[in-house]
Amino acid sequence: MPKILPNMTEINAYYKDAKRRFKLACTVIDKTIPEVMVELLETWLEEQEQRNQKPDKK
Repeated sequence: MPKILPNMTEINAYYKDAKRRFKLACTVIDKTIPEVMVELLETWLEEQEQRNQKPDKK
């Protein structure tokens, strides 16, 4: 079990069919599954925030 840092929160997800492929892809780039999950989550959140921003009225 990885050590949870004080400023971290655990998020659980179930991904049966893609687990082996995801784990292999993480290994190929020498990153852990949690490291990649954080990157993916941050990227997705940024995309959502940009999508939901209202354009400035001029």
